[in-house]
Amino acid sequence: MNAKLNKTLMSFAVVASLLPAGANAQQTLMEKAKQDLIQNTTYGGCIIGKAGWNDNDAASSNSDLAVRSIRAHITGQVLDFGYMLQMEMSGVSGTKKEAGPHVVDAWVEWRKYKQFCIRAGQIKRAFMFENPYHPIDIGFGSYSSASTYLCGYSDRVGEQMSHGRDQGIMLYGDLFPAADGSHSWLHYQAGIYNGQGVNHSDANDRKDLIGGVYAEPVKNLLVGVFGWTGDYVTSEGLTLDRKRWSVGLKYEDRWTARAEYVASEGHKPTEFDASTGTFSGEGKSDAWYAQVGVPVTDKLRVNGRWDAYRDQKTWESMTNNYSVALNYHLTKNLMLQANYTYTHNRPADNHYNSADLEVYVKF
Repeated sequence: MNAKLNKTLMSFAVVASLLPAGANAQQTLMEKAKQDLIQNTTYGGCIIGKAGWNDNDAASSNSDLAVRSIRAHITGQVLDFGYMLQMEMSGVSGTKKEAGPHVVDAWVEWRKYKQFCIRAGQIKRAFMFENPYHPIDIGFGSYSSASTYLCGYSDRVGEQMSHGRDQGIMLYGDLFPAADGSHSWLHYQAGIYNGQGVNHSDANDRKDLIGGVYAEPVKNLLVGVFGWTGDYVTSEGLTLDRKRWSVGLKYEDRWTARAEYVASEGHKPTEFDASTGTFSGEGKSDAWYAQVGVPVTDKLRVNGRWDAYRDQKTWESMTNNYSVALNYHLTKNLMLQANYTYTHNRPADNHYNSADLEVYVKF
């Protein structure tokens, strides 16, 4: 009995020590923040390497050995604030600051309430389901064309490689929890961004507005819509509109399925005629993809994807990619991936095959 009483008294003492009281409130809060910083900070990263081959006659090389990505990150939480710093360590040398190692994520967020969180810094754009995915979780050796050309990976407006990110502030949250507590019925996210991508300050006074709302009628099934209005200023001072919207769905369990459609209005730099000061074409494009993932064993998963991009929103400007990927987890933090893609590039009247073997290591 005495042992139980002593244990109870000690528990009350620990709880009482965390409660601010009078003049000691600020000191207590600082001590707790210090402990949070020490106890809740984690370090990690990943390395992705690949060996690739293709039979594309238009390619400068038909084989490649490369380190696709090396990332290191620090994440943590202090009181009700979370934070993240992530660096992309790979890259090629060059005069532009995005060509070599650079900051990918640098943000802090207030997350006291699940219904209303605020994140500020260099963050993911609040556009598309696929954009927030880590490269390891995509299931293929690359993101879809929709993300690549219409969400800031290698954006059609000529923006530097920005990994779907920009500098800004975003609100997001989960609303209307289900009775069994398994999920929330509604999710929202909305952000204000510079529009110039990672590690670049804004080039004008206008900001990009990006947001989305999606429902989860049953656990793990999400259906959503997204919108984006803004512009991008090239290094030559040319302002290009970016007006985009997207619809999509995803299901994440042992079996997975994801599909999205993105439409865009806004010209590319190559469509501008400096002699006349006008743009050619209508400045419209779109893209879509549909993919499924099937578990074969606990360690092996097969993924299939149809990925399409229309640079001028016409069938004649369409490029199709049909991909199959095998993902095999040797351990929790070590995965082998074999990718095969058949590509039909209609504008170039070009058909070719490509394959690669990739190694993913997390630490």
